[in-house]
Amino acid sequence: MKRIIRKYGPPIFHCINDFGQGSLAALIPFFIANFGLNYYQSASIIFCNTVVASVAQPVLGYVADRWRVPWFIPVGFTVTLVSISAMALATSYEMILALSLLAGVGAALFHPEAALLVNRTQSHELGNAMGRFAVGGSAGFALGPLLAGGVYVFGGQFLWVFTIIALLGVLLYLYAFMGEGEADTADTADTGNRESHSKVLSTATNDWASFGKLFFVIASRSILFSVLAIFIPILYITVINGDASASSLALTAYFAMGAVLTYMGGTLSDRLGFLKTVRLGNLIFLPSVLVFIFVSNIWGFFGAMIPMAFGVFSQYGPITVLGQKYLAKNAGFASGITLGLGITLGGLVAPYVGHLADIYDVQTALMTLIPVGVIGLLMSFWLKEPK
Repeated sequence: MKRIIRKYGPPIFHCINDFGQGSLAALIPFFIANFGLNYYQSASIIFCNTVVASVAQPVLGYVADRWRVPWFIPVGFTVTLVSISAMALATSYEMILALSLLAGVGAALFHPEAALLVNRTQSHELGNAMGRFAVGGSAGFALGPLLAGGVYVFGGQFLWVFTIIALLGVLLYLYAFMGEGEADTADTADTGNRESHSKVLSTATNDWASFGKLFFVIASRSILFSVLAIFIPILYITVINGDASASSLALTAYFAMGAVLTYMGGTLSDRLGFLKTVRLGNLIFLPSVLVFIFVSNIWGFFGAMIPMAFGVFSQYGPITVLGQKYLAKNAGFASGITLGLGITLGGLVAPYVGHLADIYDVQTALMTLIPVGVIGLLMSFWLKEPK
């Protein structure tokens, strides 16, 4: 039993952490209704969450490269989920911002160490393994909004369910990993693979030029991911004329698709190559997002969501692996960039998209995603497959 949990531990804990991260966007309509927020203020809640995570994850990834810090994993997802729960006690907009920032600290602690664990123990099928890890996050983002939707039925106190999930995760982690060394964090069948991986690291080099180009691809995907996560519920309410109580279901559907498509992207990258998968994702995203923004019926809304979601989520695993390969000597730092900035950098842009939505309308504001996707596509064609 312990071996199974150790093998699938990274995606399980990733799912637990992203319960909290995924719920934050779904709570935006709740905050709007209860605190009278405008779109700019609403997007700023995500902004506070992402600033600290964007800055801290590369730093903490570097720490993970230098020292083993496995406790970052349980402490990280606990801080994230307890911060979301504490929003039930918020009495002002400023308290929500502070708790959102604290949740970002938890995410920053969790992601680099968890991704590095995948790299250390499952490098023989890295695309597939990183795909599973990414699916865990996508599943968390899918289920988080579904759970967060409980506030529309039971009120803010329902958020304490996230703390219960965190405690269960800690117990699972302690059962599987407490007192175990690094050599015991995966199946014994992977022992030779880990030894081979250590030999590769001893002769590895960093390709900073390629990683610099990859950063633009990371930034592009991050903006697409974050802006859509915030505005899908709002688009559902304002354009499709759906109920606010059902808006979190639209976000859940999006992330549920993402869970499947993320794994598909990881499997596809083992066959096609990591860069080809990233390019394919961008090529499919650009036309489908245009349809998604302007379609006015629910069937078209969810129909266009499928290829659009493929474009966003299929890149997750391949981009993470590319970062680790380009910076082979500092895979933890690379993971901090790809998983930190790769998820959170877009939150820095989201308030400005929200400001455009306040001035014009949501559909016009979302048109900014087109040039962002074009930049990601062009930069992916400038890159070469890592050696």
